[in-house]
Amino acid sequence: MSAGDVEVALLEAARLEPGDDVLVLGGQSLALGAHERVGDGWVYVVRSQVDELEELLGEAHAVGASGVAYLVGETPVLPLPDDAVAAAVGRIATEDGALVSAVEELARVLAFGGRASFAEPDVAAGEELARAFAAAGFEQVEAAQTGEEVVVSGRLG
Repeated sequence: MSAGDVEVALLEAARLEPGDDVLVLGGQSLALGAHERVGDGWVYVVRSQVDELEELLGEAHAVGASGVAYLVGETPVLPLPDDAVAAAVGRIATEDGALVSAVEELARVLAFGGRASFAEPDVAAGEELARAFAAAGFEQVEAAQTGEEVVVSGRLG
Protein backbone atom coordinates (compact mmCIF):
# COMPACT_ATOMS: atom_id res chain seq x y z
CA MET A 1 0.00 0.00 0.00
CA SER A 2 1.19 3.51 -0.76
CA ALA A 3 1.07 6.80 1.12
CA GLY A 4 -1.99 7.55 -1.01
CA ASP A 5 -3.73 4.51 0.46
CA VAL A 6 -3.05 5.82 3.96
CA GLU A 7 -4.47 9.23 3.02
CA VAL A 8 -7.62 7.61 1.63
CA ALA A 9 -7.95 5.58 4.84
CA LEU A 10 -7.57 8.78 6.91
CA LEU A 11 -10.26 10.58 4.91
CA GLU A 12 -12.64 7.61 5.05
CA ALA A 13 -12.13 7.13 8.81
CA ALA A 14 -12.98 10.81 9.39
CA ARG A 15 -16.29 10.33 7.52
CA LEU A 16 -16.09 13.78 5.92
CA GLU A 17 -19.38 15.20 4.69
CA PRO A 18 -20.23 18.06 2.34
CA GLY A 19 -20.07 21.38 4.18
CA ASP A 20 -17.78 20.12 6.96
CA ASP A 21 -14.93 22.35 8.09
CA VAL A 22 -11.78 20.24 8.43
CA LEU A 23 -8.38 20.62 10.07
CA VAL A 24 -5.54 18.98 8.12
CA LEU A 25 -2.13 18.29 9.64
CA GLY A 26 -0.28 16.93 6.66
CA GLY A 27 0.55 17.34 3.02
CA GLN A 28 -1.22 18.97 0.13
CA SER A 29 -2.69 15.78 -1.33
CA LEU A 30 -4.45 15.14 2.00
CA ALA A 31 -5.75 18.73 2.04
CA LEU A 32 -6.97 18.51 -1.56
CA GLY A 33 -8.57 15.11 -0.88
CA ALA A 34 -10.42 16.62 2.09
CA HIS A 35 -11.44 19.62 -0.03
CA GLU A 36 -12.95 17.33 -2.67
CA ARG A 37 -15.09 15.61 -0.01
CA VAL A 38 -16.33 18.71 1.85
CA GLY A 39 -17.13 20.92 -1.14
CA ASP A 40 -18.22 24.27 0.32
CA GLY A 41 -16.68 23.47 3.71
CA TRP A 42 -13.35 24.98 4.70
CA VAL A 43 -10.10 23.06 4.94
CA TYR A 44 -7.60 24.52 7.43
CA VAL A 45 -4.06 23.31 6.78
CA VAL A 46 -1.74 23.86 9.75
CA ARG A 47 2.02 23.62 9.33
CA SER A 48 4.88 24.94 11.44
CA GLN A 49 6.95 26.35 8.57
CA VAL A 50 5.88 29.32 6.43
CA ASP A 51 7.84 28.04 3.40
CA GLU A 52 5.86 24.77 3.54
CA LEU A 53 2.61 26.74 3.58
CA GLU A 54 3.71 28.88 0.63
CA GLU A 55 4.47 25.74 -1.38
CA LEU A 56 1.10 24.21 -0.47
CA LEU A 57 -0.69 27.46 -1.37
CA GLY A 58 0.98 27.49 -4.78
CA GLU A 59 -0.13 23.92 -5.43
CA ALA A 60 -3.72 24.72 -4.39
CA HIS A 61 -3.83 27.72 -6.74
CA ALA A 62 -2.47 25.56 -9.57
CA VAL A 63 -5.45 23.20 -9.30
CA GLY A 64 -8.01 25.94 -8.57
CA ALA A 65 -8.83 24.85 -5.01
CA SER A 66 -10.67 27.54 -3.03
CA GLY A 67 -11.88 27.30 0.54
CA VAL A 68 -8.46 26.18 1.77
CA ALA A 69 -6.80 28.26 4.51
CA TYR A 70 -3.14 27.94 5.43
CA LEU A 71 -2.22 28.64 9.06
CA VAL A 72 1.14 28.64 10.84
CA GLY A 73 1.05 26.53 13.99
CA GLU A 74 1.63 23.17 15.60
CA THR A 75 -0.61 20.57 17.20
CA PRO A 76 0.08 21.52 20.84
CA VAL A 77 -1.26 25.05 20.13
CA LEU A 78 -3.59 25.12 17.13
CA PRO A 79 -4.48 28.53 15.64
CA LEU A 80 -8.24 27.87 15.66
CA PRO A 81 -11.04 28.76 18.08
CA ASP A 82 -12.89 26.22 20.22
CA ASP A 83 -15.34 23.95 18.36
CA ALA A 84 -14.09 25.26 14.99
CA VAL A 85 -14.09 22.09 12.89
CA ALA A 86 -16.17 18.96 12.33
CA ALA A 87 -13.16 16.76 11.60
CA ALA A 88 -9.37 16.59 11.86
CA VAL A 89 -7.03 14.37 9.84
CA GLY A 90 -3.31 13.89 9.34
CA ARG A 91 -0.28 13.09 11.46
CA ILE A 92 0.73 14.24 14.94
CA ALA A 93 4.40 14.59 15.77
CA THR A 94 5.01 12.39 18.81
CA GLU A 95 8.75 12.77 19.29
CA ASP A 96 8.81 15.09 22.28
CA GLY A 97 6.22 13.42 24.50
CA ALA A 98 3.56 16.06 23.79
CA LEU A 99 1.07 13.54 22.43
CA VAL A 100 -1.45 13.90 25.26
CA SER A 101 -1.47 17.70 25.08
CA ALA A 102 -1.70 17.54 21.26
CA VAL A 103 -4.77 15.29 21.43
CA GLU A 104 -6.35 17.54 24.08
CA GLU A 105 -5.79 20.49 21.72
CA LEU A 106 -7.48 18.56 18.91
CA ALA A 107 -10.42 17.92 21.23
CA ARG A 108 -10.62 21.66 21.90
CA VAL A 109 -10.92 22.65 18.23
CA LEU A 110 -13.32 19.82 17.31
CA ALA A 111 -17.03 20.43 17.67
CA PHE A 112 -19.04 17.96 19.78
CA GLY A 113 -19.34 14.74 17.79
CA GLY A 114 -16.33 15.75 15.68
CA ARG A 115 -14.28 13.02 14.07
CA ALA A 116 -10.53 12.61 14.01
CA SER A 117 -8.25 10.22 12.16
CA PHE A 118 -4.46 10.23 12.35
CA ALA A 119 -1.75 7.95 10.99
CA GLU A 120 1.27 6.64 12.86
CA PRO A 121 4.10 4.71 11.20
CA ASP A 122 4.82 2.74 14.38
CA VAL A 123 2.34 0.25 15.90
CA ALA A 124 3.32 1.11 19.50
CA ALA A 125 2.90 4.83 18.75
CA GLY A 126 -0.50 4.05 17.21
CA GLU A 127 -1.55 2.26 20.39
CA GLU A 128 -0.33 5.23 22.45
CA LEU A 129 -2.31 7.58 20.22
CA ALA A 130 -5.46 5.45 20.65
CA ARG A 131 -5.04 5.61 24.45
CA ALA A 132 -4.58 9.40 24.28
CA PHE A 133 -7.76 9.71 22.17
CA ALA A 134 -9.75 7.70 24.73
CA ALA A 135 -8.32 9.72 27.64
CA ALA A 136 -9.30 12.99 25.90
CA GLY A 137 -12.96 11.94 25.60
CA PHE A 138 -13.02 10.34 22.15
CA GLU A 139 -15.43 7.44 21.66
CA GLN A 140 -15.47 4.60 19.14
CA VAL A 141 -11.66 4.74 19.04
CA GLU A 142 -10.26 2.34 16.47
CA ALA A 143 -6.75 1.51 15.31
CA ALA A 144 -6.45 -0.19 11.91
CA GLN A 145 -3.31 -1.30 10.11
CA THR A 146 -3.12 0.31 6.66
CA GLY A 147 -0.04 -0.77 4.78
CA GLU A 148 2.91 -0.03 7.04
CA GLU A 149 1.02 2.55 9.13
CA VAL A 150 -1.69 2.48 11.78
CA VAL A 151 -4.73 4.73 11.29
CA VAL A 152 -6.28 5.74 14.61
CA SER A 153 -9.74 7.27 14.53
CA GLY A 154 -12.46 8.30 16.94
CA ARG A 155 -15.43 10.58 17.57
CA LEU A 156 -15.44 13.28 20.23
CA GLY A 157 -18.19 12.40 22.70
